[in-house]
Amino acid sequence: MIEVSAGIIRDGTGRILVCKRGPGRRNAHLWEFPGGKREPGEDAAACLVRELREELALPVYEVRARRTAEEGGIRFTFLTGRTGAVPVPTEHEDIRFLEARELLGLPFCPADAPVARSLALNEPPLTDLFWDYDGTLFDTYPMMTRAFSKACAAQGAAVTADEALDMMKRSLGEAVRIVSERFGTDADRLLRDFRAIEAETPAGDLPMMPGMEAALAALHGLGCRHFLVTHRDRGALDALDAKGLLPLFTGFVTHEDGFPRKPDPASLLSLMRRFGVNPAGACMVGDRPLDTEAGKNAGILGCLLDPEGRFADAACDLRAREAAELPGLLRPAPIE
Repeated sequence: MIEVSAGIIRDGTGRILVCKRGPGRRNAHLWEFPGGKREPGEDAAACLVRELREELALPVYEVRARRTAEEGGIRFTFLTGRTGAVPVPTEHEDIRFLEARELLGLPFCPADAPVARSLALNEPPLTDLFWDYDGTLFDTYPMMTRAFSKACAAQGAAVTADEALDMMKRSLGEAVRIVSERFGTDADRLLRDFRAIEAETPAGDLPMMPGMEAALAALHGLGCRHFLVTHRDRGALDALDAKGLLPLFTGFVTHEDGFPRKPDPASLLSLMRRFGVNPAGACMVGDRPLDTEAGKNAGILGCLLDPEGRFADAACDLRAREAAELPGLLRPAPIE
């Protein structure tokens, strides 16, 4: 197996060196931690020192191995080190020294991406998590789409559950608007009927997203505070209570609080002020881009929980396909 050393090299201010691979190479135009292949008889640290001297004319010191990973038949050893010099690029199309959190904004090579995320999310670690309700904590969309289709049918509008889901994943208001324009339905009645049909399902009967109960408990055990941000009424708290999860939540915003809908950040900002949340250690988790946009508007990170890959092209800081990924994604083990 090919052995490669990759360096997590910090300058005198603690910024981390990253390099963008040039054209015509494997993983062209993606970012990486600099390094290269080990030569026979060479250990990981000696390899890194040599490679950085050859590729970047960069002397490094305090080199220590921190993590190994395998990707595409290559074993990578990631090492930390320091430098007081300025690198001179010879092979890369771009090089930068960045703050750890800035690493989230770059597309990294597959082997480097988990390391970059771990660095970014440990300086500082995430300690305050804001959760959307529908489609994030609770698997409410099957119930909601049936209720919406039934409410539409009451006014002679034929809308399938799949069509309803497609519209409601944008927003309920958008779904009501589209149907009203397409079929000439009364928007206020449609929304009122939908809410009435939806209320027929007791809060305690609503299923959670698969793996969500374990994810919330694991993150709470890692020191995270949970906050609920929803435009539903306080029945959302009853649903959490029915699952025995209400004690895991520190604060809540519901319909009764009167805040505007996401992506307006007012509800998030209110909770942040009330509970002394440091924006650098906070993240909004939701199943739609408007949830992560609300986080961005509040000055915090956003994580998109997108089981169907519906929003693959949406810009966001973090993304997961299932709840089981969230503890490792949001609270990765530190590198250093």
